[in-house]
Amino acid sequence: MSLKKLQILVASALTVAAFMACDNASSSPEGLNDDLSVVEKSGGVNASTLQSQNAVADVPDASETTAVPVENQIEAQSANDSASLDSIMDILFPNGIDGIDTARHDPDSVGVWHFYDSKESHMNPAFAYGEMTDPRDGKAYKTTQIGGKTWMAENLNYFDIEGAASSIKNDWCYWDKPENCESAGRLYTWKVAQRICPEGWRLPTNEDWTALLKAVAADSVNEILWKGAGKLKSVNGWENDGSGTDDFGFTALPAGMKFTTRTQDGFTYHGCSSLMWAATEADGGAADTLAYHMYLDCSNDNAIVNTVRKINGLSVRCVKD
Repeated sequence: MSLKKLQILVASALTVAAFMACDNASSSPEGLNDDLSVVEKSGGVNASTLQSQNAVADVPDASETTAVPVENQIEAQSANDSASLDSIMDILFPNGIDGIDTARHDPDSVGVWHFYDSKESHMNPAFAYGEMTDPRDGKAYKTTQIGGKTWMAENLNYFDIEGAASSIKNDWCYWDKPENCESAGRLYTWKVAQRICPEGWRLPTNEDWTALLKAVAADSVNEILWKGAGKLKSVNGWENDGSGTDDFGFTALPAGMKFTTRTQDGFTYHGCSSLMWAATEADGGAADTLAYHMYLDCSNDNAIVNTVRKINGLSVRCVKD
């Protein structure tokens, strides 16, 4: 099977899995929590990234087997009301996901993303940003007006003083290097993200993200997938020629994420993915462990508004009415 076809198949799995998370009460929250982040990322990752990470090295090539094609298996599973995320994962990753390499490459060796680049180097020189100062630590942030709301045009970089004494870490700089927060902002768990915006600002809801995408004229394919979101990406800094036009000064950066599963823990997707929290929790019982986020990838101009585990570390963009 070609890597391009695999991308399409995993993207299909993402859509099915996302609806399972929200609508299928019989789904296993525990299994969903362990696998959803991996499925989400796989839906947008590009061929060169897959090769560099060996992310699907264990997936058999269709040309080397006489088994039923994977796409046919997925179609059959998707058509069955009892299809589950676990069954789709079994098809896509028959040898399991524990061996997937999520360490990612050193940004000094490939691509165009470097943490040592200043955040100003990724700003759109043709856009007239506003500015705000966080009174808690005096840090200044660029802002932009989109859809009648004021958005931070940078990822928040406020150290969680309130949670600093906790034995459980809830915010990070990428690779635990403080200097990496200067260019890309901090990564926060969903719990911390709820209270981390400055006074007068707040974490955007799922509805805020949807309104933002509509305001920049992105096209909604369904409740999850939006096309034409490259207008929100910074004009440089994204790998694989994945930078955007930044027409509205939102200047989304591929800051990556901090992930935690039962078997792995670390940082991944810098240079290729932007994942920003929403204040909205998942529906039903999944709300205990899942919340929404807005996701952009270096392989395309799509945006995904979907759920991810609350214990993961994602970027924060604050909004003001």
